[in-house]
Amino acid sequence: MSQSTHGSSASDQRSKDAGLTLKGAVDLALKQNLDIQIANIQTAMYEQDRVTARSDLLPHASFEGDASINRHNLRALLGIQIPIASVPHSIGPYEAVHVGPTFSVPVFDLTLIRRYQESGHALIASRADEQTVREETVLLTVSEYMAHLRSLASIEAAQSRVELATRLTHQAEDLLTDGVASRIDVSRARVKLSEEQQSLIDNQRDAKTTLDALKRILNMPDGQGLDFLDRQDFFHTPSIDLSDPLKEALAQRSELHSLSERSNVAELAKSAAAAESVPRFAVNGFWDLQGGTFNTATPGYEYRISMSVPIFMGGRLRAERRRTALAAEQVKKQVVEKRNEVTEQVRNEEVELQSAPGQVDLGRQEVQLATEEVALSQGRFQSGVADNIEVTQAQDSLARANDAEIGALFRYNIARARLARAVGSAETLYARP
Repeated sequence: MSQSTHGSSASDQRSKDAGLTLKGAVDLALKQNLDIQIANIQTAMYEQDRVTARSDLLPHASFEGDASINRHNLRALLGIQIPIASVPHSIGPYEAVHVGPTFSVPVFDLTLIRRYQESGHALIASRADEQTVREETVLLTVSEYMAHLRSLASIEAAQSRVELATRLTHQAEDLLTDGVASRIDVSRARVKLSEEQQSLIDNQRDAKTTLDALKRILNMPDGQGLDFLDRQDFFHTPSIDLSDPLKEALAQRSELHSLSERSNVAELAKSAAAAESVPRFAVNGFWDLQGGTFNTATPGYEYRISMSVPIFMGGRLRAERRRTALAAEQVKKQVVEKRNEVTEQVRNEEVELQSAPGQVDLGRQEVQLATEEVALSQGRFQSGVADNIEVTQAQDSLARANDAEIGALFRYNIARARLARAVGSAETLYARP
């Protein structure tokens, strides 16, 4: 009855776990990851900055109204005392009313034009930065997903070795009873069983750690269970189709696109600073009702064309031009530096991916040979030809071979993901079409 209840609860738990694949995890990260959401907000802010910059180039209109009560000293107001007896020393109090629309139109302001152009390139750069965050998130998701699959594979291998160590311990105990083995053989077998059990516990701990890290990337609740449906794909070594990785990287890396747009932004900021010395033209004015009271108000208006040219600004304009020129030069250097960095990344990841399949093949051969070694040493111990030192040594070799194979598979999968990231196609490779 208790076994039936336990089996039922385990089945219920599995039914509550959400099924997950690598592509599903990547899609979920692209939708829910907080870094991507923050990048989306940043892009939205740049969109509003562009609207603001465009607004400065468009006509502005407002409606104004004021009513005031005034009294003025004529001498203070005019600067002289009028020597006429009938002219009072002060006027008022009197009421003044102004009600009506005002407007302003920038006819020509090169600085505003350059800043609007600058905002457009800044928006494109922000979108490229957002794509960079998406690519980094894909790589991080794949890395943590594969790290968890590695832990699950290590758990399976450790469980298999625990079962083997258990059988070998029972074998040693049976042979001790038959007088073929000694107590030291039993002791060795039990120590080896304890070591394998400890290795299993360590791998289970690692699996919990990698699972928590993956949930954080996916922005999932801590209590959400996950069932990894494609865990066997960890043992596969799919290729990546890239004809010319470096050429593709230089053409599509979002960081290079962002820096290119940042360079345009810097050049336009430099032009905007230079345009501060160019004359500006504007039309503004108002139409309103003016009077002592609302009942006696009559129409009034003013239409004005203005021009302004800065003559002396205390060195500010020169400093601003110099600063923007230095900023433009800095971005150009950053573009060159990033291209060199991308080239290095692609070449390094190519080398890593080229060597990884050989490591996987060697790891699999080691597991096969170590398994055969365990079987042979177990037979020799069973027949009494040797003690179980050979058996425990073979078990050690099997454990190392398991670790080598799983480590090589992990390095291959990570090298594949890192090369895709270096080229700028991680999302294309791992996300669902």
